[in-house]
Amino acid sequence: MANTDHLFFGLDWKPDSTEPVVFIETAVTHLSPFSAHEVEIDGVTYKTAEHAYQALRAVPEVRQSIIDARSPMDAWRAGQVPKQNNQLQPGVDKLELMEQIFRAKLAQHQDVREVLLATNDRELLKNHDTDTFWGTGADGTGENQMGKLWMKLRAELISNL
Repeated sequence: MANTDHLFFGLDWKPDSTEPVVFIETAVTHLSPFSAHEVEIDGVTYKTAEHAYQALRAVPEVRQSIIDARSPMDAWRAGQVPKQNNQLQPGVDKLELMEQIFRAKLAQHQDVREVLLATNDRELLKNHDTDTFWGTGADGTGENQMGKLWMKLRAELISNL
């Protein structure tokens, strides 16, 4: 087996297991910053919301490598470099930035609006074992800021219908 140390499979990943590997693709994936929806912000087109988030929180001189990343996971990885090197934009509010990006994504993609509206008034949870800010964390006690943001935007969409 090839070396997969550079990959992230989640906390429960057991590389030596013989159990089937289950993956899922649903329409709700549209709400992920990793979904294949380009986002244009201030005249720059980003391959995904993840590309936009990672690039826009970094200082301008290090953004291009993030913008050029081949996948959203590669953009995330490239975005960790400025984070570790103290090259994030001073004063960037990550919640406001993600809201700006998701608003652009909603405005630019009818299918994302339709999926968000189809969730009706159900609670939206970003289920991610290791992310306790944007997601629910492994034990469900995370802040779920991404789910809260999508619910806020959904409420605005509904009120404007």
